[in-house]
Amino acid sequence: MQPELQLYALRMKSFHSCYIIAEPAAPRDPPPPSKCRGEKNHRTAYNEKHAYRYKGELMSPRKPVIEEIDYLRGFAFLAVVMQHVVGHYAFEPKLQLADGVLLGILLMLAKFAVPLFIFITGLVLFYNYDSGVAYGPFLRKRSRDILLPYLPWAVLYAFIVMGGSAFSSWEGLQKFGRLLFTGEASYHLWYIVMTFQLYLLFPLLRKAVLWLDRRAGRSGAALLVFGGLLYVWYAGHHSLVDETMIGLRIPVLSDLFGEYRDRNSWYFLYYFVLGAAAGLYLPRWKEWIVRWHYVIIAAYAAVNLYLLYRIVSHFELHPELVMRYNDTFLVQPHMAVFLIVSVLAMHAMSIRFGNLAPARLKRLIKQAGSYSYTAYLAHALVLQAAVWAADLTAPAASVIVRSVLSFLLCAAGSVGAAMLLRRAAQAWQKRRA
Repeated sequence: MQPELQLYALRMKSFHSCYIIAEPAAPRDPPPPSKCRGEKNHRTAYNEKHAYRYKGELMSPRKPVIEEIDYLRGFAFLAVVMQHVVGHYAFEPKLQLADGVLLGILLMLAKFAVPLFIFITGLVLFYNYDSGVAYGPFLRKRSRDILLPYLPWAVLYAFIVMGGSAFSSWEGLQKFGRLLFTGEASYHLWYIVMTFQLYLLFPLLRKAVLWLDRRAGRSGAALLVFGGLLYVWYAGHHSLVDETMIGLRIPVLSDLFGEYRDRNSWYFLYYFVLGAAAGLYLPRWKEWIVRWHYVIIAAYAAVNLYLLYRIVSHFELHPELVMRYNDTFLVQPHMAVFLIVSVLAMHAMSIRFGNLAPARLKRLIKQAGSYSYTAYLAHALVLQAAVWAADLTAPAASVIVRSVLSFLLCAAGSVGAAMLLRRAAQAWQKRRA
C-alpha cells in the first residue's frame, strides 16, 4: 500500500463506526401455506404453532411490517457517511479551532450508528423468530444475504491495498486471505466480521434471552436496566477479561480479545439484548417510547452537551493546536451511557418522523435505508471521489462546507451505486430465468 493510503486508512480506522446491516423484516407477502398434506415442498409448511417455512427457514406467523425500521436504517447509514467524512477532514492541515469544534459536533451527532444497527438486528430477529430457529436454513440465508455481497467488495478493497503482490507469493496469498477473513481490507469492513458473530450465535442468544425473560417475569424491565448499568461498569473494566482471554491462547477467541478486539461482538452485546427486549414486546416498547418521548429527547440533549464538553476540554491549545476525538471511542463508560440514550432517542425520533415528516422526505430516507447494505460496502470507495470533487469544486471554502458537500455527494453516490447494482442483478436473474 502506498504510504499516503496507509496513513489515510489508519486515520479512518480511528473513526470507524459501522457497516449498515440489519436483519430484514419478514416478507410482506410470503407464499400461502400449502393445504396438501402430502406436499414435499416445505417452503411453506406450517408447524404446530402456525409458523411457516419460507425458503426452508422457520418464520413466525405474518406480522405487521415495522415502519420505522427503514427510517432508522436510513438515518444510521447517513450517520456512517458523516462519521467517515469527519474522519477525513479532522486531519486537515491548519485546521482552525472553530472547525474542530464543529467537526466534533457532527461526529458526536453521528456516533449512534453502531449501537443502533445492532439494536435493529436484535429487534427484528426476536420479532420475526419467536417460533424457533432452524439453524441450518437460518445460517444459509444469512451467509447468502451478508457474506456473498461482502466477498467481492472485500476482494476489491484488498486488491487496492495489495495490488499485484497479493498473487505474487504464498505469503501474499496468505495476507490477502487474512484481509478478507478479518475485515482489514478496508477500515469500514470490521463491522461485518463483528455483526456476523451475532448471527452465528443467535440460536444460543435467543435461548438465553428467553430463559432470562421467563425467570424475570414482571421484573424484566428492572433486569434490563441492571444489565445496562453492568455494561456501563464493564466498559471501564474490561481489561481484566481481555488479559485473561489473551493469556489462555485460544485460537481465534484470544485474538478477538487482543489484536481484533475492535470487531468482537462481546463488547456490543448489550445493544443486541436491548433490541431483543424491544422485539419481544414491541407494542409495549413503542408505547413506552412514545409516552416518554420528551424525557428521552431531553436526556439525549444532555448527554450530547456533556460529550461535547469532554471532547473540547481535551483539545490542546499550546504550544500548538491539537484536536483529538478519543472521547468518542465506543467502549468507554461515558460512551456506553451516551449510546444507550442515543438508541432510545433515535427510536423515538424515527416514530415521530414517520408520523410528521413530508412524504417525499420519508421516501428518500426509506430508500437510503433499503439500499443501505450495498451502499455501505461501496461508500468507502465513493467517499474518495466525493472528497476529491468537493475539494475541487470549493477549494477556498471552509472545512465544514467541504465536509457537508462531501457528505451529500458520498451519500447520494453510494445509494445510486447500490440501486444500479441491484437493477443489474435483477436483470441478470431475469435472463437466467
